[in-house]
Amino acid sequence: MGLVSAPQPVGSRVVAPDPSITSAIGRHHTLVTAVADLVDNSIDAGATNVLVRFLVHGARPVGLRVVDDASGMDSSDIDHAMTYARKRAYDGKDLGHFGIGLKAASLSQANTLILWSRKYGSPAVGRRLRRDTLDTGPLVEEFSSSDAAESMAGAGVDFAMDTGTIVEWQDVQTFLTSSSDEDQASWTTKTIQDLINHLGLVLHRILERGELTLNIDIYDVWLDFPGPPRPVRAIDPFAYRGMGQHGYPKELPVAVGGTSGTARLHVWPQHDKGPGFVLGGRSGTETQGLYIYRNDRLLQAGGWNGLATPHVDLVFARISFDLTVEMERHVTINPEKVGTTFDDELRGAFVRARTADGTTLASFREDAKRAAKVARQRVASPIEAPKPGDGLTAPVAEAFATHTEPNDAFPIDIRWRVLPESQVYDIDVDRHELVLNARYRTAIVGRKSLDRNDAPLVKSLLLLLLEDHFVGTGSGARKRREGAAWQGVMLAAIQAQSADGE
Repeated sequence: MGLVSAPQPVGSRVVAPDPSITSAIGRHHTLVTAVADLVDNSIDAGATNVLVRFLVHGARPVGLRVVDDASGMDSSDIDHAMTYARKRAYDGKDLGHFGIGLKAASLSQANTLILWSRKYGSPAVGRRLRRDTLDTGPLVEEFSSSDAAESMAGAGVDFAMDTGTIVEWQDVQTFLTSSSDEDQASWTTKTIQDLINHLGLVLHRILERGELTLNIDIYDVWLDFPGPPRPVRAIDPFAYRGMGQHGYPKELPVAVGGTSGTARLHVWPQHDKGPGFVLGGRSGTETQGLYIYRNDRLLQAGGWNGLATPHVDLVFARISFDLTVEMERHVTINPEKVGTTFDDELRGAFVRARTADGTTLASFREDAKRAAKVARQRVASPIEAPKPGDGLTAPVAEAFATHTEPNDAFPIDIRWRVLPESQVYDIDVDRHELVLNARYRTAIVGRKSLDRNDAPLVKSLLLLLLEDHFVGTGSGARKRREGAAWQGVMLAAIQAQSADGE
């Protein structure tokens, strides 16, 4: 039987996509990845200050804003930004990738997106996009320049906004729906901490360079007043203390398709369980593997992309890999920027690659497994204590680092604030703070003081005494009994010391 020639087309036409496809974009975003996408846009536009603001009425979140001091937009720019079908041109250094992040991220969380902006030399502009218009074709509404100028002037931030942008979410569908004020406040606190962890990780290189000040706060719309800002600090997944495994890190040259890149192989030191290791409380099986960067923005934090299977014995194995423009042809980046997929060529290139001393990906994994085995064989348990933050001098903090192991992912800052008379101290686990009662500062220090590093002995003893109160270990009831007992004893001691002073 002879070969039958395939039929040939007799014409062609462009078929426009159904408008409803826009409503499906961004469905895999979480609140933290959606906010991160907006912050990426601010950075690309040249922002040096970005504020993520939760709008609350009482304890209930009612909206969210991302405010920046970037270059801003004029009427033409903002129309392009609100258009689904238009992908802006990237210069190879931008954090943006798909050109739909603003809309997809925002409307994955909220029913209404409002955008206010002002560009140098242009009047302020404002636009609104409602999610319920997406299925029939996105309908962008325009605000007057005077309303836009008023909204920009009322941003209520502590940095200058001669130019900049406000992205606002209204009717947010992913906020907690509980009727309990306690539940609402707890959800907001946890969500802010999740944001601090995520943004601090994915933007750690940018934050470390000092090019960006990034804060999160809560704004009470009834009182028209913001709470104190919480700074987002860099969480570097490769910032371990001291030396890693002997001979590491190693550079692994990866060549594929006429281009090449360098992966850095790290075996995390077994003695260091600081913020860079736990990454906000994630498990060792989640944090092992590949850390993929594009323009210094972290796109993937852990995972093996088919090069290995996650295993408890690989908890110390980490690989950093920076994508070049040419290398991106072999990588699929998901729209939420929290994962990548390698093609067969790139996976094969990783398997074939060797370091200068002959280390391969397979032998690297074996080295990491040996490190995990040694860590399990340690006989002596470390002496754990909270890691001191602000409030103690450097020599005292160094003594903690030398003689103890930190038991929490974040340093504990020590502050003075006025507390009820019955309290000598208070613990704010969410803010990672030990608060001392300023009413008793003179008695505790032995003199009047405004030195933030005063009372080192009392502060150090309290950190050691309250070691398990800063982490989720031990019985809650027991902690309450201990807290009541220690408060009573310390209050009596302060009163006795004050009487001696008089």
